[in-house]
Amino acid sequence: MLHHMVVFFFAVVSILCFTPSAGLADDCGLRIITELSHPSTIQDDGRLSGFGVEVVEALKKEIGCGATIEVMPWARGYRHLLNHSDVMLFSTARTKERENQFYWIGPIACYKWVFYGLKGVRDKVKTLEDAKNVSGIGVYRNDARAQFLKGKGFTNLEVMDSQEANFKKLLRGRVELVATSNIGVPGFLSKDLELRKSAVPILTFHSVKLYLAISKSTDKEKVLRWQKAFKTLMDRGTIRKIQEKWIESCPE
Repeated sequence: MLHHMVVFFFAVVSILCFTPSAGLADDCGLRIITELSHPSTIQDDGRLSGFGVEVVEALKKEIGCGATIEVMPWARGYRHLLNHSDVMLFSTARTKERENQFYWIGPIACYKWVFYGLKGVRDKVKTLEDAKNVSGIGVYRNDARAQFLKGKGFTNLEVMDSQEANFKKLLRGRVELVATSNIGVPGFLSKDLELRKSAVPILTFHSVKLYLAISKSTDKEKVLRWQKAFKTLMDRGTIRKIQEKWIESCPE
């Protein structure tokens, strides 16, 4: 009897050690990071949703990947992407400044950068150059819009760690504009009646595409695995269905 129990014990240990389970699935060798940013990543009672999350989950399923999506502030996630190998960050704007810093998978969305402000600012800002003369523009740390505007010679940028803080400053008159996006701003407006009543689009100043970004020091074979999976899902129409559920799909 004892002999049979010992054999059974080692059989169980062997199964636990060598058989993949939900908790021990292939993690694809990547740390997957995102920020809370409507409508790409939304958190409700601990559950993640949004177009970026759905794209990543579809890719994970295609690859057979069990890695968990981590949520953290954008600036921290961006530092991980810059300074460590085997990191994926989404959703990330692909810009000229960033082009050679990362590997790219996508696009997963197309969108526009927009200045939002109070109604009285409309007459002051008709062009991008006009925006250089306002008292302050709310941007957030390591965001592509902040990098773009800084590269255009803007010296009136007010850098914060979140867009929520920027919109609060807008309502208090501490900045005149907030650099946001046409797909991201509805999430802020829906949560704040005062903001919804007072803030309006002032100027669309750039068009960009969102991607999954992978750190440059990551092994290329890992990157190719994800790029191949993305192409497969594009050919199947899966990516377009996700886009159309949440946002406008990217033009062909």
